[in-house]
Amino acid sequence: MKKANTWLRLIGIGLLSYLLWKTDTSELLAVLGKVSIPLLLLAVILDIPSVVLKSLRWRLLMRAQDIHYSLWQSILTYYSTIFLGLFTPGRLGEFAKAIYVSADSDVPIGKALSSVLVDRLFDLLLLVVVGCFALLTTTMLNTWQIWLSIALIATGLVLAWWLFVTDKGFGWVSQLASRLLGRIGRKLLAPESWLIEIRLGLKQLPSQTLLVASIITTLAYLVLFCQCYVLAVSLQLPLSYLITSYAVALGSLITLLPISISGIGTRDAVIIAYLGSLGITAEGAFGFSLLITLMFYTSGGLIGVVAWWLKPLPTNV
Repeated sequence: MKKANTWLRLIGIGLLSYLLWKTDTSELLAVLGKVSIPLLLLAVILDIPSVVLKSLRWRLLMRAQDIHYSLWQSILTYYSTIFLGLFTPGRLGEFAKAIYVSADSDVPIGKALSSVLVDRLFDLLLLVVVGCFALLTTTMLNTWQIWLSIALIATGLVLAWWLFVTDKGFGWVSQLASRLLGRIGRKLLAPESWLIEIRLGLKQLPSQTLLVASIITTLAYLVLFCQCYVLAVSLQLPLSYLITSYAVALGSLITLLPISISGIGTRDAVIIAYLGSLGITAEGAFGFSLLITLMFYTSGGLIGVVAWWLKPLPTNV
């Protein structure tokens, strides 16, 4: 298993090597040479309100699940696991939050994990929605086709919620999974499975909490996209805030796959492909993506290592 994980991580490194080989190095250096240091520092500083907002959302979700965790603990834990996630594939380090919560709040690891998974689900849903809009910008669609696509996306999200959260919908899914998948389906839907933990965590959340968490998620990503737009401006790239947001959303979605370390290589390939379809040079898109990686490593690394020192990973779970 460890050997397989190592090979998976090399996919991102391989992609990065290929991109560097195909890129005009002198042109890439010329793009990076345009960067404004003050704007780069501003982008790094903007990481703080983004993480604080996500920590606030996570704490809100935990409170709804009767898990008591202070905002300060949430922020320290968030940054500590961001630091850990910089060196693990697919940001798996973030799931170390469950270990922190279980040790600090004396709750079962499964319950702590459900709060983390629900928290990540908000990020995933927002990125999927923004990513879908991003893909729409690369196709020749009429106005009615765009609105039809949006309606289908919204319907799919509502249907997924009904099937997963409501008793009637999930009962139907359980029966279908048992018939089609047999033993595997029953194992996936066993009472102690992570899938059930996520569902139970979602069922504990009242509609008001979901609404507030959705608003906080939107604010957090508005700040994140602003960080990346500042980077685009610092490189003098002709990108609007909206197009920057689309590119970053698509790049962030691919980093969720455990095939690279902190999205190195995979994020770059997606951003280059997307911006390239809009007329941005490969060197400009590559420089922008590399700057995003530098920003994440600088903010998450410098602040994260301090948080890790103040709050190391518990060993008594």
